[in-house]
Amino acid sequence: MRLEQSLGRSAVSQGSLTGVAAAMTLLLALVLSASAASAETRGYVVSWFATATNNPDFASNCPQAAKNPNRVQFVAAGGFVRRNDRALVDGKTVPPLDYPDAVQKDPSIETVVGKYAYGFDLGGNPANKFIDPETHQKVDNQLWRAIGCTSSFQATPPAAPYPEEVSWATIVDTSPGYAIEISGPDLSRDGSVTVTLDRTLRHLERDASGGVRSDVTYALDPSPRSHNVLAGEIRDGVLTIKSGAIFLEGDMPFYPQIDLKDAHMRMRSEPGGKLVGYWGGYTDWHTWAYMYTARPGSGADGVGMYRALEKLADADPDPVTGQNRLISTAWRLEAVPAFLATEEGKIVATASGDGLGGKVR
Repeated sequence: MRLEQSLGRSAVSQGSLTGVAAAMTLLLALVLSASAASAETRGYVVSWFATATNNPDFASNCPQAAKNPNRVQFVAAGGFVRRNDRALVDGKTVPPLDYPDAVQKDPSIETVVGKYAYGFDLGGNPANKFIDPETHQKVDNQLWRAIGCTSSFQATPPAAPYPEEVSWATIVDTSPGYAIEISGPDLSRDGSVTVTLDRTLRHLERDASGGVRSDVTYALDPSPRSHNVLAGEIRDGVLTIKSGAIFLEGDMPFYPQIDLKDAHMRMRSEPGGKLVGYWGGYTDWHTWAYMYTARPGSGADGVGMYRALEKLADADPDPVTGQNRLISTAWRLEAVPAFLATEEGKIVATASGDGLGGKVR
């Protein structure tokens, strides 16, 4: 009898434990479900994009030009080519802007000698480092060193360098935009996030002031070619990513592509939810030179800039020639809140006016 009672009590205890386990499993499922439900994805579209300029003191950056800002360094023919720019290919004279590497004499344009430029530490030569005005860290940005003394790059945001400003104003109305999705358990707090970059299927919408309108819904391009998924983090309200790669198709007359190796990102929130910050890394200097010199403006020295980029390129040496094919750079950009959806109309990211990490600066 005692044995039966003991077995009965054991069965009851075992049944109780089974019930507790079931309850715990259910509770865990509810917790996980609530956690998943609390996760959020915010959407944005890039509303401003240009080379990160820095002109606090032109005399410090470009002392030769500062001595005589109105000087004429060369006699121009057609506005953009020196009369003594002579390019030869197979012994035949060819247009210098079409064959800048065949121009016999390097114009040796003035390049930036100042201390400050926006960018990121990419592990480059310490002798080439700038200091970032915001982070005060040593950074690599040889593209700025090459072009920073050119007159059209004497621009301080919200103004953009002339060629990029004019081109951007064109593609905003005619070409697909760039979308940013930021996903995490709680974007009002610091923590790990996922940053996804895509193209939209149509052009961006303007607001009454001519800027890019906030809170519009855009369908994302399903093509994998411009699809980027990056591990990121929000810390003290600033979004950064772990080093990776970014590739986004572009459209002329703007950048034919946004192509960054060893890509970095630093973005923060402003009132209304707008993001402002920088992307940086290494990019193909040939592609950048083509983007700029294919339609030079303001008396741009296409040959001089080409040669400066060639000399200052600082990564990815060609295995045959030894010439570096990539150059360190940084772009400044802004992005406004947007709803992002699939082609079928399913919303995958919502517009928010809240600051990342709960902070607005």
